Amino acid sequence: MLKRTLATLLCMITVLALFPLAANAEVLSGWTSKVDYENTDPNRYSIEIDLKNQIITVYEGPIGGPIVLQSLCTTGDAEHATNAGTYKLGDMKERFGYFVAFGQYAQYWTQVVRGIYIHSVMYNSKKLTSMSSGAYRKLGKNVSHGCVRVLPHVAKFIFYNCPPGTLCVVNRKKAPDPELVKRLKAEIPAYANYQQPKDDMPYPKEIPAVIRYDGTPLRTGFSKTNDTTVATLMRGDKVMLLQLAKDWCKVRTSNGKLGYVKTPYILAYPDSPAAMRTAYIAKSKTYLYKSMDTGSEKLVSIPGGAEANVVSNPKKGWWYGSFNGVEGYMRTKYVIKQEAAEYPSLAEETALQPQNNGFGLMQNNVLGQEQGIAPVQTPTPAAGGTASASSARIAQGIMANMRSGAGKEFPVTGSFPAGTEVSIINQAGTWYYCQAGGQYGYIYSGCLSMY
Repeated sequence: MLKRTLATLLCMITVLALFPLAANAEVLSGWTSKVDYENTDPNRYSIEIDLKNQIITVYEGPIGGPIVLQSLCTTGDAEHATNAGTYKLGDMKERFGYFVAFGQYAQYWTQVVRGIYIHSVMYNSKKLTSMSSGAYRKLGKNVSHGCVRVLPHVAKFIFYNCPPGTLCVVNRKKAPDPELVKRLKAEIPAYANYQQPKDDMPYPKEIPAVIRYDGTPLRTGFSKTNDTTVATLMRGDKVMLLQLAKDWCKVRTSNGKLGYVKTPYILAYPDSPAAMRTAYIAKSKTYLYKSMDTGSEKLVSIPGGAEANVVSNPKKGWWYGSFNGVEGYMRTKYVIKQEAAEYPSLAEETALQPQNNGFGLMQNNVLGQEQGIAPVQTPTPAAGGTASASSARIAQGIMANMRSGAGKEFPVTGSFPAGTEVSIINQAGTWYYCQAGGQYGYIYSGCLSMY
């Protein structure tokens, strides 16, 4: 038994020796999860997931190159099959996340495509000691809900070294290789002997954001059929972005609910250096005193949860600052220094919204650009004439909904009765981006009568 354990540890040391050391870690910009990558070159490694033998292999360079690491994995069962195909890894990552639909945790999530991730085996909490023994012992079997479960140190390497765009081939046509499976199984330590990987990298930054539209659904995942809505969010609701991508984000609401929201419904600045700031928050009702003595005059009360302005720390146990314009002293025991999110303002977005240019057209189609629609160019009217958008009315006998995007899955931002005048600005498939009743949004073409 001792010889076998030593052989296993030696094998793990050999594999880990192949991992590159962290150097010049970099966080990718834009709508991508804020991971400090050890490697940002998507062509440096490639990944192959062998569904036949339940093996994951990371190669140096293209598929078939030198093997960096190889291990047994767990892929989807018959009901939740992991689809074969050739993919480029997505933008969504999470260091230690919770599965909203399944009630368990995993480390080192790396998105393959949509809701399919490579991640560690399951945990029952965020404690490393809670790693699921059942999930650990089922490595090599196809029993997951579609994701690819791997040993935590394998998931860690992929998390930090395989950035978005890395090639990932999911192959179900490999020949059976029982000898390789047997060897890889022997290399996995007994559950009690597995050493959780150390991680000294900074925890990925969470991004503060606000919801842009009333009625925004918070969902358990990306699928319309298998996932459900767990909450309905309203315009102005504050959330923190845990996973970022251009189409969907995983968010945590102010009351702790987790789920996925479509990115166009979110206002955030992922690369803003001021996403977090130092704040001084009253943990319960307290007072602003005239001097550093609780027996002195109470100048004003500070409600629990309110933020005070702190200038200095003149004496142990006391802050000097102000609240509601009144200056005085506060007890450090009750006014706590902490990191606070700097949420974007919807007023800022309103200032950036398109303005009517006098010709019935918009100067800048901001929302249209978000949906991948070419911006409208402001026309120059001919001498003695005017320019206008295409004209239409809401068709007879219906009440037409205006939506925030070109599809029924987008929130309703307005409703208009038959006969309402509509100015069409752009077309997006079977939807029109238009102006009606002073509002801008998308209306289904079947609701409009052209003239």
